Amino acid sequence: MLLSSKVQLVVIVFASFTLLYCFFKAPSLNTPEWETVRSCSTLEWQNRTEYSYINMNKEPSSEPEPSGHVLILTPFKQSVQFIDRYFDNVNKLTYPHHLISLGFLASDSTDGTIEKLRERAEKETRSSNKKKRFDSISIFQKDYKYELNSNEDRHAFSVQVQRRIIMAKSRNTLLSAALDERHDWVLWLDGDVTEYPVTLLEELIGMNKDIVVPNCYWHSYNEEDGYDKNNWQETKESLEFQKGLEPDQVLVEGYPELITHRKLLIDMRNENNQTDLFHAVPLDAVGGTCTLVKAKVHRDGAIFPPFPFQHQVETEGLAKMAKSLGYEVWGLPNYIVYHFI
Repeated sequence: MLLSSKVQLVVIVFASFTLLYCFFKAPSLNTPEWETVRSCSTLEWQNRTEYSYINMNKEPSSEPEPSGHVLILTPFKQSVQFIDRYFDNVNKLTYPHHLISLGFLASDSTDGTIEKLRERAEKETRSSNKKKRFDSISIFQKDYKYELNSNEDRHAFSVQVQRRIIMAKSRNTLLSAALDERHDWVLWLDGDVTEYPVTLLEELIGMNKDIVVPNCYWHSYNEEDGYDKNNWQETKESLEFQKGLEPDQVLVEGYPELITHRKLLIDMRNENNQTDLFHAVPLDAVGGTCTLVKAKVHRDGAIFPPFPFQHQVETEGLAKMAKSLGYEVWGLPNYIVYHFI
């Protein structure tokens, strides 16, 4: 009888603590956007079913005080030599690191890219400076069995369409795996973008654009030039040219083999003596070297089409799709980031 009383007492105490935990720790149904409400079952504590309630109506904040959660996404392929510098650069960002998540897709790599990514991710999670720790770091691996003989081959005109289709698939895979309800913004950042302002995130977010891209250049010790030719505006000539194309024909920029008559963002730097750093121009397409996207644009269906969409695939196709959904695309001709060359 005494033993039975003790068992009953233990059960009562356990149940009481469980109820108190649920009462104080579980959010109410009036939670802010993205907070998750989960059920708490006393009788099936070990094998409970959880539910969630997420309010997706709130717009991401663009106030000077950072509040939006940023997901930085980077696909890597045979890029082990860039990984340390990549992490060194994102560590210098002045945007609060607890509001930054990092997501990587490593594909078709035999040079130690995956191992290096895991090594650096482990190092970051053990940082002694808690203010410098990122909210999360996720690494995904997906191979597409697409290989080129050299780095130079990837820029050849003949391989562009197929290469960009594979890149579109890899970006979509990374986006679908990494994006969750916490994220307000997505920054697509190439692994071989080597220099950018430490204030990049707060400055681009402060523009409050659906999609916005800096101007991507390359430089050496004594010269520089435009790099990302996928940020552009349509012109009367380019639209006229497209009337004679087959529906499934894909256009690519920057090749003498195919003159598209578009106006490139790299040619608009300081145009008409306009030197304002945050001068913005409307665009019809973007590249993926450094591109900030409101997460809702992706959630509403703007992906990287691995099929012809208005004669584009991948990042340019993303911009065309976003505009078809009613969103705006902008470029910053005088805000420069630098890419490895």
